Amino acid sequence: MKRSPAEDELIQCLGPSKFSAQGFLGHDSRPVDEIISADQRKLDRLGISIKTLVDSLKAVYQQAQQAHGAEIQIKPGVYVVFFESRGRVPSPFKTDGVFEKGEAAVREKETGQQMIITQLGIALIERHHFFQGLGSRYRMDPEVAVRLLGLASFKEGAP
Repeated sequence: MKRSPAEDELIQCLGPSKFSAQGFLGHDSRPVDEIISADQRKLDRLGISIKTLVDSLKAVYQQAQQAHGAEIQIKPGVYVVFFESRGRVPSPFKTDGVFEKGEAAVREKETGQQMIITQLGIALIERHHFFQGLGSRYRMDPEVAVRLLGLASFKEGAP
């Protein structure tokens, strides 16, 4: 299936660049709309809305940022620490503008499962429902995010 010029431009913006290093797609070869649909199905299955997830991501990011590099517990066994970076990074969606750098690293100590929250990552989810592609350093898999943030309960062996 042939892509439109707008889709081609978006794919180019999502790829590796001087601002995004490896890019926003990682090693994911699926079309962006398929990535978005698959992640939305995960959230639907978990019964979590984008708004609920985004609100929680924003709250954790802000808590971590306000802790000035100290590791804080956000729920039993799950910790977050903020790493400050100078500068700004542009969104691959051109109308979104630029975002402060800095990242909140969330990690579950027992399992080692982790994710990195950034202002840009939150905006991509909130505005475009785009969690980034598989293999992207900043991908926030919906199931992992929901689990780490304690938004839904998971059975043993589940994500």
